[in-house]
Amino acid sequence: MGYSSKRIAGFSLVEVIIVSAVSVLIFTALLGAFKYSLDLINVSRSKLSALSVANERMEYIRSLPYDDVGVVSGFPDGSIPQNSVVTLNGIDFNERVFMRWSDDPADGLEGSDSNGITTDYKQVKLEYTWTLNGKTNSIAIVSNIVPRSIETNVGGGTAKINVLDADNTFLQGATVRIIGSSSTFPYDVTSYSDANGVALFPVPEDSGYQAIVTANISGHQYSTDQTYEPTVVIPTPVTGPFAVLEADVSTLTFTIGELSDLDILTRSAINEGVFKEDFDGMVFTASSSVENPAGALILKNIGSVYEPSGYIYLGPITPTPFSKWQTVHVATMIPLNTSHKVQLFTGPVGGPYVLIPDSELPGNAVGFTDSIIDISQLDVSTYPSIYTGITIETSDTSVTPRVEEISVFYRQGETALPNVQFDIRGNKIIGTDADSKSVYKYKANLQTNASGELKLADLEFDEYTLTFSSPAYDIAMACPAHPFSHQAGVDDELELVLVADDTNTLRVSVMDDLGRAVPGAPVNLTRTGYDETVLTNICGQAFFTGGLSAETDYIINVNTPGYINETVDPVAIDGDSVINISLSN
Repeated sequence: MGYSSKRIAGFSLVEVIIVSAVSVLIFTALLGAFKYSLDLINVSRSKLSALSVANERMEYIRSLPYDDVGVVSGFPDGSIPQNSVVTLNGIDFNERVFMRWSDDPADGLEGSDSNGITTDYKQVKLEYTWTLNGKTNSIAIVSNIVPRSIETNVGGGTAKINVLDADNTFLQGATVRIIGSSSTFPYDVTSYSDANGVALFPVPEDSGYQAIVTANISGHQYSTDQTYEPTVVIPTPVTGPFAVLEADVSTLTFTIGELSDLDILTRSAINEGVFKEDFDGMVFTASSSVENPAGALILKNIGSVYEPSGYIYLGPITPTPFSKWQTVHVATMIPLNTSHKVQLFTGPVGGPYVLIPDSELPGNAVGFTDSIIDISQLDVSTYPSIYTGITIETSDTSVTPRVEEISVFYRQGETALPNVQFDIRGNKIIGTDADSKSVYKYKANLQTNASGELKLADLEFDEYTLTFSSPAYDIAMACPAHPFSHQAGVDDELELVLVADDTNTLRVSVMDDLGRAVPGAPVNLTRTGYDETVLTNICGQAFFTGGLSAETDYIINVNTPGYINETVDPVAIDGDSVINISLSN
């Protein structure tokens, strides 16, 4: 008896799933490619449509008589709208027409023009924008419209607007708007400053032109500078409307800067601490090649020959309580052929000491040779305790460098003063009022919140003054300074310690010859019957209040290691007085 076998062909379930998955991937890719191709075709068609609209519009403008080529409320004046919408193939194209007179360099520019006419021909720019698939597209075409005969000044001149930034350098890309006041010939045209910071406007001869200048460059918003019409509030503006005469150039210059934020903090107290070493005893880790006679760190002298180098580690410096590292101040005398450097370390008592990397404190690897070292960027949670390492060297063994004092300043805490009302004004004046008093560009009445903080966004660069009258306070400390100079494009913080108002006060600000605050400097204020010494805080300020009278014979003396003694005599105090003192090394 025989047997036969038969195999039934077909796919297993696993094979079916794999084939289905591969098919889905292939078709998904094909669909994606098809959709991309369709989108590309649609974009290309829309650009062709826009170009068709632009060419048709430009041909129409070219067909007009030369004298009729112009825009509504522009110069050259005409009936063509500056903004309109054109629809073609179901797409709305936003049309913007720029039209201006152009000065051809062939016969000279502006004042050097051979015939004194800067309106040589008309330049037309057509710009179209539209949205397709959620994306904005644009094209632009430009053409010159030239007169059949020689150019004329057509009763007009040129407004030349120079635009500078906060550093007084030419600013390209600023938005410049010129507005005319004539009822018979309205003019309102916006242009942009070129690489030389200049925007030129050929305009009809007229008086009463206004200019408004601002900028938004790469997403950075700038302040606004402008002319001002005389009003009841500003009857006499500093920069008022201007006139343009026939065949003449009227030039105005405006300065704008990038807006930035200011964080104002009001405090009733700030607790600062300091680790100070004046080398009046050597109890820290040091090499055998250094010594400390007469309260200074020097290289050891053996047989009238100084050692070539030595070092010392001071610390650990472990503030308690602690909220912020601030600065290091080093007082030195460094003769020719000698040097010193300061570095910061971590590690256990007695070592080994680990150098804080440059990623945490830039410049630490090489070492600091300056008298003031900013360490505020150190993270207090990562570095709750530090050492200062000092290395001194000489290449002339007959002399040695001297380190007379080193101080490490830190903050232990602060107490917020909430809900403080104040008036703030900038220093820029836009005119005078009917009583000949200054009208300031920025002036406001503001208040800090329950945490003693107020954030001012998009503030213009200027010098700002704060006054506290309800209730009245005196400024015991203003860090970094008051009045406060707010820089363009730099987000700043102004921290103020406010105390009860007194009739007569004095705030002394001590800076080095580079304009940096000198902390820990004793400021002695004297006159007959008064003798008080106050150490400067981290912002280099010493505040005197209580017992002061309105007199003109006070004397200030500042004597701190590392600087030349400075005396100011006489000093007048009347009300809330402020004096700045600069120390030289």
